[in-house]
Amino acid sequence: LNVWAPFSMVAVVTIAWTPIVMHFFDADSETCSALSNAEGAFRLQLTALSFLLVFRLNRAATRHWEARQLCGWMMIHCRDLAMSSVAAHASAPGDFSAETRDRLCEVAVGFPVAFMLHVWGPAQSARRADLFESMCYNIFDAPTMELLSSAAHRPLAMVEHAQAVLASQFLSGSARDNVAMAQLYASLLHSAKGLGQPLGGCERIQGTPLPYAFVVHLRSFLLLVLCGIPVVYACDWRWATIPLSLLVAFGLLGIEAASVECERPFSPTPTKNDHDVEKFCGVLSREVTEMLERAAASTASAEAARLST
Repeated sequence: LNVWAPFSMVAVVTIAWTPIVMHFFDADSETCSALSNAEGAFRLQLTALSFLLVFRLNRAATRHWEARQLCGWMMIHCRDLAMSSVAAHASAPGDFSAETRDRLCEVAVGFPVAFMLHVWGPAQSARRADLFESMCYNIFDAPTMELLSSAAHRPLAMVEHAQAVLASQFLSGSARDNVAMAQLYASLLHSAKGLGQPLGGCERIQGTPLPYAFVVHLRSFLLLVLCGIPVVYACDWRWATIPLSLLVAFGLLGIEAASVECERPFSPTPTKNDHDVEKFCGVLSREVTEMLERAAASTASAEAARLST
């Protein structure tokens, strides 16, 4: 919301009306008496407006905080998917292949990128596909990258890909009769499916703003009340009407602007008021890379110890 347009309108009304009152109306004039009698009704309107603004800001802040919680759950499930697959291969390389581990770690790194591009909102599909390919360069093999980049709903395709990898590993061969592998499959499947919860929650937040009728009425009501403040109180405040009216306008318009900023917490050009999902992508990428490096170092150390004996 650009607050300067309504603020300028309030300033024009205030600066135009205050000198008129000062030069043409005394405090005891009929006009000032009538405005003074209307002051009680105007206070009721100002009180109602304050409650509406607080409600709007509260709803926007709740959406902003819920979106951050959902991003946290996305990171938790991605970490669980990567950690469990790395640990499973390290403990039982014969039952849990390195290929499955790598495919699941790829999902843990690539899903936040697909999630970020998706919650940024509609855009040219070709441009988003190019962004996905550039940000996930050398993560997926060529067939998988082609499949994911061409998907209309990329995060959902990523979850499907993870479930397919798990099904290929656990639902064929001797793994079906292994109780420990069955428990591991259930745990990994829970993490993969869990990625859908933050995805759906953030889709709801981005796609469901407050009702248009409520927002339009609130802004119209706000502008009328702010323009009415100097008219009603100029006889009492005198020359102080100008700074006091502008101060009230700045405060109430600022609340509305803050609500607009918090209402949609994701943006392709994030500010301090948006969640920096790209930062989350970088954090997860580094963490998964470190997990794989530690696993490789541990395997090399174990192999060196075996050869030394």
